[in-house]
Amino acid sequence: MAHVLLTGGRAPATLELARLFGRAGHAVTVADPWRWHVCRVSRHVKRSVRLPSPRRHFPGFSRALLDLVRSAHVDLLVPTCEEVFWVARAAPELRAYTRVLTPDLAVLAELHHKGRFAHLAAHLGLGVPDTHLLTAPEDLLPFIRNAASSVFKPAWSRFGARTLVSPSRETLARVHPSPRDPWVVQDRVHGEELCAWAVMSRGRVRALAVYPSRFRTGRASVHFDAARNERVTAWIERFARATGLTGQVAFDFVDTGSHVVALECNPRLTSGIHLFHDQPEVTRALLDPDAVETVMLARPARPLMVAAGMVLGGHLATREGRRAFRTARDVLSASGDPLPALAQPALLAALALRAARGRRGLLAATTADIEWNGEA
Repeated sequence: MAHVLLTGGRAPATLELARLFGRAGHAVTVADPWRWHVCRVSRHVKRSVRLPSPRRHFPGFSRALLDLVRSAHVDLLVPTCEEVFWVARAAPELRAYTRVLTPDLAVLAELHHKGRFAHLAAHLGLGVPDTHLLTAPEDLLPFIRNAASSVFKPAWSRFGARTLVSPSRETLARVHPSPRDPWVVQDRVHGEELCAWAVMSRGRVRALAVYPSRFRTGRASVHFDAARNERVTAWIERFARATGLTGQVAFDFVDTGSHVVALECNPRLTSGIHLFHDQPEVTRALLDPDAVETVMLARPARPLMVAAGMVLGGHLATREGRRAFRTARDVLSASGDPLPALAQPALLAALALRAARGRRGLLAATTADIEWNGEA
């Protein structure tokens, strides 16, 4: 039995991973700057620890994490949310005491930055939209005429925050790229939108979940059904081999019908883990990846969803959305672990209060204390 430390206990994806490790017989500790989060009430989490905010007080976060790893004899540390960048920054000290499942910070930065990622993938001969970096307001000028066929978004962002699809001139006038807040402009690509989450080890894909992005709240997917797409799989495997990556990597794709392009990369755990709900053996891909001889593919017994996201996103107003809602299982619900689902109203209320105090939206409030935007 291994002792696994997960950081980022606020995310449903982290809860899924905690349950998978627990069902596989491992001890799970979760650490997060929030006192109350969805993982804290799960029976699969043996201990919940509160950390300082890495964004606001990195030295305190780093010290607390190091003390925890040393005192609890942690075998594997898995960052799951935006704190992955701060964990990677602290990793040189942490790796003296435990295995940390993340690439170095410089690698994460290249993957997270939407312009640098597109440049890297294109250099490797992989499909990406034509992408240009914007670091000053005047950089926008050449792209205003074709804005209707373009997508503009911050280079450092998550959940599609501030993404502008085919914006008007008036909307673009409110965009002010700078070296501290760079943006990218990409050609708008049409086709089926797909997401993927993969575990890689030394350039090999060890676990993979691919799913269509049909139902979203904002730009975050809230319904998950496993898909098989050979073009997506081949793209990811080529990327893994070319980069030699070890860690968790997620991508957003568009399949045009003839080829796929990767829109962006999220080098962390994402909702794709929900598709492994019925396969606790996927934890071997994280704990002992060299023992995984063939790629573990997600094979859920039924579709999954973030039920609150389906409701808040207005998807029950359509026949397709109601059908998807009826046939899917809420990711917070699990046999023998009822408290995360029962605690959801209280946790949502706490999040709404946090958002109101910070004068920001709900999605922005989920990462305000842990997000990383290229800070040195």
